[in-house]
Amino acid sequence: MKLKFASLYTYLGFCVFALCISTDTSAGVVFSNFGPGLSYDTSTGNVVGDGFDGNVYAQGGSFTPGANTVFGSLVIALSEFLSGSQGAPVTIALTADAGNTPGAVLESWSIAPGSLGQFGNNNAPIVLNSNLNLALLGGTEYWITASLGGFGNTIVWNLNSTGDLNDEAINDGTGWFSPSGLTPGAFQVDSATATVPEPSTLALASLAIAGFAFFYRRKLTLPLESVSPDASDARPVPWR
Repeated sequence: MKLKFASLYTYLGFCVFALCISTDTSAGVVFSNFGPGLSYDTSTGNVVGDGFDGNVYAQGGSFTPGANTVFGSLVIALSEFLSGSQGAPVTIALTADAGNTPGAVLESWSIAPGSLGQFGNNNAPIVLNSNLNLALLGGTEYWITASLGGFGNTIVWNLNSTGDLNDEAINDGTGWFSPSGLTPGAFQVDSATATVPEPSTLALASLAIAGFAFFYRRKLTLPLESVSPDASDARPVPWR
């Protein structure tokens, strides 16, 4: 009997292991205006923060997913304008659309002061992972915005180098204006990586249940002589 129970546990252990097998789907690119190898225009960009004209600017770039997806991460090309000019946190946000301008903030990130590379260099784009993994609707416009408060604080959102002509928005402190006529900054939106069970999971579940039922029924219908050294008392065990 102990051997039979050991066989049962071994079988069930195998089934549980098989059911745990899953496939990780790779994150896909929802939108990108980067060139090959996440390249962008290192020589120019849109001012975020102090424009040295009496205004503090925020910038926004729009994108529209081609199909329903889940927001996984953002890659964005940002540079410090002058040494020490990123004296405050940079706020990056994913927003809804509000009449062809950035609207309600859906998720936001903060980039620490002094953490960006110098403007004019081929700095590695900043990668911001989502904590919320929000659903994005295909055919719906969304925005990525960048803002930096305080006079004397200035960064650059480097321009894309692929000719992206999606709407770009600018905010000088009085509200968003779009389309601004400016070239959009470089950014990429990636979908979330999802763990998807193998197609055979349902079949494995059925196999596990059937196997358990087989072992259990076999145990109940075994004669007592299988579990008792006294063969004289052997008799079938009734089905309950």
